[in-house]
Amino acid sequence: MAQNSDAVKQAMFEELQKILNPDSEQRKSAEARLAQLKFTEWYGVILAEFTIDQQIHIGIRQLASVMLKQYVDDCWTDGGDLDADGVTALDAGSANPAPALLVNDEAKRRIKQILPEGLCDQNSKIRSVVAYCIANIALYDWPGDWQELFDVIVKCLSGTENSVDGAMKVLTEFTTELDRQVGDVAPLILAEVYRIFTAADQYNVTARKYAVDILYSLLRSINTNIETRQEKTTILNPVLPNFMQRLIEGLTAPNGPHSSFQLKTQIIKILKYMISDMSKFVQPYMGTILPTIWQLLTQLADFYVKVVVNETEAAPFNGRSDHDGEDEADEFVQMILQIFEFVHTIIEMKKYRAAIMNVLTDLVYITVLYMQITEGQAQQWLDDPEKFVDDEDEQSVEFTVRATAHDVLLIVGQEYEKQLLPCFTEALGKHSAVAEVDRNAGNPHWWKIHESSILAVGSFKDLIVESPTGFDMGQYLALIKMLMESRASPYLLGRCLWLLSRFCECDILRQPFMEQIIIATVDSLSVDKPIVLRIMTARAIYGFCTNLKDNNDERHVLIMSKLEHFFDGLLALFEQSQNTVLGLLLEALSAVISFDVNVTATLCPKVINITMNVFQKYHDDRFLLEMVQDVLKILSQNPFCLLPLQDRMIPTIVSILNHEQQQQGSEHTLAPDIALDVLQTLVKYSQGPLSDAMIESAFPSAVHCILRTEDHSVMQAGGECLRSFLAVSPEQICRYQNGEGLNYVLQVTTMLLNPMNTESTASFIGRLVITIITKVGNLLGDSVDLLLKAVLSKMQLVKSLNVIMSLVTIFAHLILLQLDAVMNFLSTVPGPTGETAMSFVLANWLSRQHLFYGQYERKVTTLALCKLFEHGVTTKDDRLNTVMIKEQVAAPSANANSAARRTRSATAKTPSVWVDTPVLVKIFKLLLHELANLREAKDAHTKNQDSGDDRDSSSDNEADDASADGTKMSFLTALMYMDEGDDEEEDEDDRQLMAELMNDPIFQCDTMEYLTKFIESFSQHENFRAFLEKIDETEKNILKTFNIAL
Repeated sequence: MAQNSDAVKQAMFEELQKILNPDSEQRKSAEARLAQLKFTEWYGVILAEFTIDQQIHIGIRQLASVMLKQYVDDCWTDGGDLDADGVTALDAGSANPAPALLVNDEAKRRIKQILPEGLCDQNSKIRSVVAYCIANIALYDWPGDWQELFDVIVKCLSGTENSVDGAMKVLTEFTTELDRQVGDVAPLILAEVYRIFTAADQYNVTARKYAVDILYSLLRSINTNIETRQEKTTILNPVLPNFMQRLIEGLTAPNGPHSSFQLKTQIIKILKYMISDMSKFVQPYMGTILPTIWQLLTQLADFYVKVVVNETEAAPFNGRSDHDGEDEADEFVQMILQIFEFVHTIIEMKKYRAAIMNVLTDLVYITVLYMQITEGQAQQWLDDPEKFVDDEDEQSVEFTVRATAHDVLLIVGQEYEKQLLPCFTEALGKHSAVAEVDRNAGNPHWWKIHESSILAVGSFKDLIVESPTGFDMGQYLALIKMLMESRASPYLLGRCLWLLSRFCECDILRQPFMEQIIIATVDSLSVDKPIVLRIMTARAIYGFCTNLKDNNDERHVLIMSKLEHFFDGLLALFEQSQNTVLGLLLEALSAVISFDVNVTATLCPKVINITMNVFQKYHDDRFLLEMVQDVLKILSQNPFCLLPLQDRMIPTIVSILNHEQQQQGSEHTLAPDIALDVLQTLVKYSQGPLSDAMIESAFPSAVHCILRTEDHSVMQAGGECLRSFLAVSPEQICRYQNGEGLNYVLQVTTMLLNPMNTESTASFIGRLVITIITKVGNLLGDSVDLLLKAVLSKMQLVKSLNVIMSLVTIFAHLILLQLDAVMNFLSTVPGPTGETAMSFVLANWLSRQHLFYGQYERKVTTLALCKLFEHGVTTKDDRLNTVMIKEQVAAPSANANSAARRTRSATAKTPSVWVDTPVLVKIFKLLLHELANLREAKDAHTKNQDSGDDRDSSSDNEADDASADGTKMSFLTALMYMDEGDDEEEDEDDRQLMAELMNDPIFQCDTMEYLTKFIESFSQHENFRAFLEKIDETEKNILKTFNIAL
């Protein structure tokens, strides 16, 4: 066997050398040969030997180490053991199981003997891979099958700097993935990392940071995998109290060989995690933690302003850190960001409210200080406007100190509201006084604190408007006027204009100051001004036009007189901007053209040109395309712009749909699905009758494009496009070529319902079919039955919830409008398995009703169930009442009456059986649960503002499972069941679909109100008692909560 092993080793060495050869043929041959050698018995052992052999070329060692890493991943898994046939457990169920790697206990033992030597290697990459392999093996073998591992690690921790680094990497990798055996190994690791962290004279800052990283991973693993607080205490108490004291002390240690910004950042991260998720363990130390963090935040502020914001002092950093090459200045910034994350957590916790109130003025003062624009940002934004818009966007994902501090300030406003304003006024007064001193002293950066203060004021607009006595806006506007006249910085002037646009509808902003503001706005758009000022002015224009659109005084007239000037300034910006800036400009343009239809009419040709240019150049940018569609929507709704817009857009769209652009080889080829989306917008927001170009050119082009495509996105977009044609002008579609238009629509619908097409093509088919039947159903004749049969065929094969919901909604909608016709159809047409279509549809519907979402879908299906239920109860219609629905219920248990508490795991293991439930009983149950969920959603929405007040660690407090689940359910339910009254801008599609239903008064009411009255009414019916016998205790409790006598 030894000779065979030596032969394999020599062969592997030769093939590894060939892989490093630049000849691609040799490399391919070597890779194929190694793939074969992988199934030899000592493959992994040989790779381990190559990895740690310092006499071998480093390239071969690194290559061997990478292959070893994969080998360990393959062999040390839960399914990695071989069965009697040499197949792994993971592959046992596969139709074509992969051949198993030949790894036996002896080979595994040898690999575990060899690898620790690599922890002392001089090459850091080798140490990292070896550490990963050891950690991965340890997850499965330690402590049971590798008891000596911890002694090896301890020995390494007492050795050279390289061995310490290797050992710490093992523990870091290991604890990151630790789960099952945390209770066994955590005490050992905790004691060792505490020893390392406290032995500052023995271990450098990198090793101490590793110790803190490992502690963080251990705490998370313990909190996640250890169930009771008592068990957690047993593990943590021997070490944690002393560890906490030393961690807190570590926050104030000076940077040097034993401390760094990175180390402190990790310590703060641990403290934040413990406060939010393990609060009982950290509570005894909060009296020390909070002052220490506050001291850090306040003491670093002056340093941050001088070194980072203004760059008036040289950074006293060493340049590069010795850990991973990050710039130490960046590490300093990361520490500030982590402090703000900590503060954010504290602010949201009610128990610390008194502590925050004591320092609220200072907190606002410090936060505004950190919100200042840095010199680096100011220069970078001038050079890169895209970056400027990205960073300053409210939805930005960029984690800068400015953005993070601003977020914290917003949280303070949400939590303290009117209590904040006196503190806010005092803090801004202090900043203003300091800025005035700096200005008089000739400090060129004096304006920065004013800019961040103005950002804060604008962010609290609603709070200030609601409490006018809490903040003297008149006095602040006088300061703004002075700052605008100073012309100290384009950022300051732009921020002033932004603030004024936020407050422009307030009575305090009147002539003559208002006129001065608008003149300054127009002037700031001129091409000789800095790009950042022009962009900020565009944002201000959006505010002026949006906030004063419905105003009826002289301010509205003033804005209207300047709309053309606004547009000209935006036009120049469009010509030199790209993606992100264009999005902002399109928003501003939408606000300008929606302000007054007559002014927009004069600007129409230019607006169309801009929109067309952006559309053609950036059609593949979904964000910009949405903005373009907003502009098209506004123009389509303007009677003076509709025809000019269609004259420009329709030829372009038709050429795309007819594939003319592809034939011409255009560089910017537009996809047909995008063209159909745009065409849908033009149609959807037009008033009927549609233009000749729309009917005679765009409509047939759209139809032919859809019918010849195999692209599912084109089919989906095409269905929605044709639905808009029918919804806006069904008569014109039906008259097209003597009825050919209607045939076209039916052909497309049949294509979308074709069972051979993917499910996604039918995602919106329900709305199309409903529109066809409700708009032109009287012209369809037998085609209605054919259409509904196609719906049934599609329903047989689909599994996606959204498609099932779309198909079910067709029948639900028709039940509300034409109950008798639907009943006749479903009871006479056979289902796919021999039962009636009634049984088939109701089985698919009722089993998923609780999962349906969307305002229109939920309301229509719920009300349709009410109508079906009422019909079945009052008429005793056997076509409906004989239908049985399969329902899964818990199997009867011998211990069913036991009073013992059932855990969630025990409940999950309870056996269940399928039973036949009468359809009316099933509907009644669903309506009860729907009513309960609607109330829960309403209550959750009402209490949303208070949901975070009592936030604490659920794992810490041993919270009741039902309570924890209930809180989560409230949130999810609120998302699914948000009622129509809560949607600020109801979807246009829903309005179109509900239009006919709304003729009936019952559909105009609130769903919860209607459902409550419906069930209350049924409770007086003679059959109510019979249904009570069929429902469970949970459902009876729902009735009780609505005061319905049982």
